[in-house]
Amino acid sequence: MLPNYRWLDTPADETSVRTLAQTVGLSVPVARILFARGTRTPADAVAFLSPDLRAHLAPPCDFPGVREAVERLWAAVRARREIVVFGDFDADGVAATAILVTALRKIGGVAEAFLPVREPEGYGLTFAALERCRAERGRLPDLLVTVDCGIGAVAEVAYLREKGVEVIITDHHEPDAALPAAEVIVNPRLGASPGAEHLCGAGVAFKVAHALAEMGKAEGWYQGGTFGGELLAAVGLATVADIVPLTGENRVFVANALKYWSRYAGEGLRALLSRASPQTVDMLDATTFGFVLGPRINAAGRMGSAMVAYELLTTQNRDRAAELASKLEAFNGERRGVETRIVAAARRRCGLEAGGVFDEPAVVVGGEGPHAGETGWHPGVIGIVAARLSDETGRPAAVVAFDKEGSGRGSVRASEGYHALQALAAAGEALEGFGGHARAAGFRLKPGQYDTFKRLFCEACSKQSVDAVRTLKIDGWLMPEELSLPFYREQQRLAPFGMGNPTPHWGVRGMAVESVRPIGAAGEHLQFTFAAGAGGQTLRGVWFRNGRQIEAVRAAPGRFDVIFELTQNDFGGESSAELRVIDMAPEGAGI
Repeated sequence: MLPNYRWLDTPADETSVRTLAQTVGLSVPVARILFARGTRTPADAVAFLSPDLRAHLAPPCDFPGVREAVERLWAAVRARREIVVFGDFDADGVAATAILVTALRKIGGVAEAFLPVREPEGYGLTFAALERCRAERGRLPDLLVTVDCGIGAVAEVAYLREKGVEVIITDHHEPDAALPAAEVIVNPRLGASPGAEHLCGAGVAFKVAHALAEMGKAEGWYQGGTFGGELLAAVGLATVADIVPLTGENRVFVANALKYWSRYAGEGLRALLSRASPQTVDMLDATTFGFVLGPRINAAGRMGSAMVAYELLTTQNRDRAAELASKLEAFNGERRGVETRIVAAARRRCGLEAGGVFDEPAVVVGGEGPHAGETGWHPGVIGIVAARLSDETGRPAAVVAFDKEGSGRGSVRASEGYHALQALAAAGEALEGFGGHARAAGFRLKPGQYDTFKRLFCEACSKQSVDAVRTLKIDGWLMPEELSLPFYREQQRLAPFGMGNPTPHWGVRGMAVESVRPIGAAGEHLQFTFAAGAGGQTLRGVWFRNGRQIEAVRAAPGRFDVIFELTQNDFGGESSAELRVIDMAPEGAGI
């Protein structure tokens, strides 16, 4: 069965790499990664290695639409008009809402948050959500500003304008051909400068908040203190959770959110981290945002009300923060149970259980929605299920939760090399609507159109795919003796890692396996001891979700070429370098 991927070396001009290494003071392997990822000059390398808020964020009013939006927001604040910030129920939308409401209230605005409910209102600015907003308030607001949504809400914005509501759209999703007739639209897809083109919804909201403070001070309307720091944790968390590239200004946001966490993180996020992962409180990284905090913020909107997560991000009361953190932890536990059940059912329907081979161009699978009771496919979890199926197969995955009428809500996740939105557009005749990103999108299925959707979506993905064999990019080959804590710490200068700046994939040739054993409740993982050099040193390694490979490892003669991420193990109070194995093959067989 070995290996799981076809391995590809990452090319780089070695002379330029060595020059960069000497100029900036890096080892050649680390400099090679910088060069291969587009950082070619010493000045660019210094900026990458030391992302600074003041030096590396463009002035907020340089962002298209921000000046006009802020002028209108300040006019509403000074006139004491009611402002509703209309967000979304995921981590990005909740964080964006918290950022903008906090900023507006800091400058004296009358602002409140509104977040839609996933069922039955659906994603974004919908008529169902607007009706609840009107009913709860007694009337529509004077000004409605969206965050992380609204770019496709042409009919809804037209309705609001007819009712006399001023509308400002701030979003980051792909626009359709027809834009809503809002007073102002702020969206990086409409012409942001380099470095800001991939901001998430919270990043766009941070730009608006930054400009509110700057314009207020310049015009003498605001004499209060700075408040950007207290918004950092939210924008950094959202940037990682929304899986946007950690390059340009996104990298600046995340790096500084981590750097200044202990100073600026609010009571809610501190309580949530202490409850969810107390061992990481003093050593946060982007993984903490993406796999510890982000899922718990998301869980509120998936399993209950996103307003619980919004309140957690904005509360300043320590006792209340602890209560809210407990609620989010409960939501997340419920989410995990439902996810496990649906993943198992989806894998059975796709023939993936018991080592089944999946050879279709895409995964398309559906199940009865919440009306089926406890066995129903919860629409708040299908996006996670799609991600799991896509990761396992290397193909796009579309998962649908059907309603009683045979229509349903669906989520798509796609790996590198595929474009989810383009595939959904090709299947548009079977859909009532869709939206999202290249890698993650959502859709609404027309009644009775599942088979048509499956056929068209798979055809589109088949045309997108250039290679059915999954490939694995290798950033560099190392000698066993280089695998040390000092080298790991140098590697971490390239962090934060994530989408657009992945954790380096290193390779070592001819590693001897001294021992291998299954670990995990069902033996689903493998733990190794590798020989690391001629001096008798050993390295520990773990290969997650590859317990099925144990017999292949034991049967293979000789040594192995191993591809891995280098991590730090702090078990037992002692730190050591450790390998998180990604793939391995008998020596010389991987490439």
